[in-house]
Amino acid sequence: MSAGPEEVVTTPRMPGWMIAKPGEELGIERLRLRLAAYIYGNILVLAAIVVATGKSIVGGEAALLVAATAITTYVAHILAHTVGQQLGRERHAHRPHVRHEMRDALPILVSGVVPAMILLIATLDLVPTQLAQLVAAVWVVGRIALIGFLVERLSGRRPTWRTLSGGLSLAIACAVVVVLKVLFAH
Repeated sequence: MSAGPEEVVTTPRMPGWMIAKPGEELGIERLRLRLAAYIYGNILVLAAIVVATGKSIVGGEAALLVAATAITTYVAHILAHTVGQQLGRERHAHRPHVRHEMRDALPILVSGVVPAMILLIATLDLVPTQLAQLVAAVWVVGRIALIGFLVERLSGRRPTWRTLSGGLSLAIACAVVVVLKVLFAH
């Protein structure tokens, strides 16, 4: 099935961030926006996890940094898209799009919840800091690597070995972006 720009995609088992609210039609373009936000959020959260140190994990700063990264990226994403939606519209005609953007950008927020919780658990000395950091990073990389299965399901295609290899390639590409971001931006 090839989805056109206005096609509505419905499927029974989707992550919460991909599901339309009751009575809401969710077109393929909005699903694409949510998927992009999901990947973007996970990349930036992974970068926040990678720069954590044992001291910042024990002190709780690492969990706070992951949460703050997700929140500030969400807000920046909405601000940028709000400005972009003003182009070519009458004054204030972009406002309905802001509500959609707030919902469509939620995957950015979702990307930071579990990793922040994992790092927060390490502040209680329940797990070693390095293990918490590794588990949080593996969680994010795993989510990125498995996104191909969701794409295939939403596209009406059966996952194949190529889906898995493509997901692993995506995870590697995202890891390279994270390494470059850490090297040049931190």
